Amino acid sequence: MQAENLSSPDNQSSLPSWGSSFSGKGSSFGDQIRQRDQMATVMLMAIKAGNIDTAKRALSALLHIEPSLQLNQLLIKIGAALLEGNVLIAQEFATHFSIDAIDSLAH
Repeated sequence: MQAENLSSPDNQSSLPSWGSSFSGKGSSFGDQIRQRDQMATVMLMAIKAGNIDTAKRALSALLHIEPSLQLNQLLIKIGAALLEGNVLIAQEFATHFSIDAIDSLAH
């Protein structure tokens, strides 16, 4: 499963208000890091709560903010589980994902 499916313009146009305010590549580096971490947190919280739609939107926003994460195997697996609607598998993969590790994953 490719992560590109989650970062399509169709998915991003349906972001809730917390996700539509990110400014992506045009924002300052510090803002991008905060937005990236916020989207990762929202994604993980949504997965934990079983909210697949919110988790997919947050993952889409995360991949838009930090495109290099599209190559991360763990996020690809999380995305595939979300696309399949398999919250239990997404939750299992999410337990291995650390927001603190994003800096090393993004580069």
